[in-house]
Amino acid sequence: MSVQVRTAKSVLAVAAEVLLRDATASLAQVAAAAGIGRTTLHKRYPTRQHLLVAVAEDSLELLDRAVGAALPAGVDPAAGLRGLVDALVPLGPRLEFLLRQPSLDAEPELLERWKQVDRPLTRFMGEAAEAGVLRPGVAPWWAVSSLYAVVYTAWEGVAEGKLAPLDAPRLAYDTLLGGIGT
Repeated sequence: MSVQVRTAKSVLAVAAEVLLRDATASLAQVAAAAGIGRTTLHKRYPTRQHLLVAVAEDSLELLDRAVGAALPAGVDPAAGLRGLVDALVPLGPRLEFLLRQPSLDAEPELLERWKQVDRPLTRFMGEAAEAGVLRPGVAPWWAVSSLYAVVYTAWEGVAEGKLAPLDAPRLAYDTLLGGIGT
């Protein structure tokens, strides 16, 4: 990255990108990619695990905000599902980060935060099933897991150059409904 990164949030975004490309990347490599000194990064995040947790917390916050924006009170279930897919596909790298960092499983606060993000999604998927948007009998937790899988797969297709970014949400939505829709 040629532009110097100055905020904690942008350092975390760069860290997520670097750690997705190389799960073993060092703090020095992250600092270099962020355009800051290693000492500066170490002051904010004394260990690699501190950085991983910070990226995970930031990723969960981004997911939570996206879910909140896509599911305002009273949203039509079909429109809400479409909005969720549209909001979450661009966050595919953050979802991948959360799913691929095994050391995060040992962080109970992160696991609880993930559950907090999942609660409104699970509630919404139950409402979508009751409204007939999802196939009868699909458990809300399964619908949420399916949503994450489809979002991740769509983002992966974009990252690999197999799928155009503007086509990804539509394909993800169509696949999601084709798999669990009525």
